[in-house]
Amino acid sequence: MKKLIRASIILTLTILSTLVVSCGEKGTSPLEAAKMKAAQEGKDILLKFTGSDWCPWCKRLDSEVFGTELFKQEVTKNFVILVLDFPQDKSLLSQKAYRWNIKLYKEYGVPGLPTVILADADGREYARTGYRQGGPKEYLEHLQVLRKLKL
Repeated sequence: MKKLIRASIILTLTILSTLVVSCGEKGTSPLEAAKMKAAQEGKDILLKFTGSDWCPWCKRLDSEVFGTELFKQEVTKNFVILVLDFPQDKSLLSQKAYRWNIKLYKEYGVPGLPTVILADADGREYARTGYRQGGPKEYLEHLQVLRKLKL
């Protein structure tokens, strides 16, 4: 059962990461790729800092919200997703991806995991959140409230 959950989390993270990474030029940072995609599509950026294979609250956020079909379908209407993972199992991430993740972790001053940052298409942060109970529908509503508060 644990292997199945882990595999589904990794698959979800891979799919979400691919949405952003695939749109960048070769050598472009994941954030630059997300910014380009967000600008082209008139969307904001959702940066999700997570410890996919060790952080209990990150795992709950994935299983209760980010891993659900409702969330995956709805969130991309307003956001380009950028998943920045910090797994204990280093084989889950390339060295290059890990370096980008650390750089953004420091740049945004992330205090701990999970942290979800909402930013405009230029990468300017306007809201910060993390794990919240209630499931995908409530989390999507929460993101919309935060998005409306954007200056």
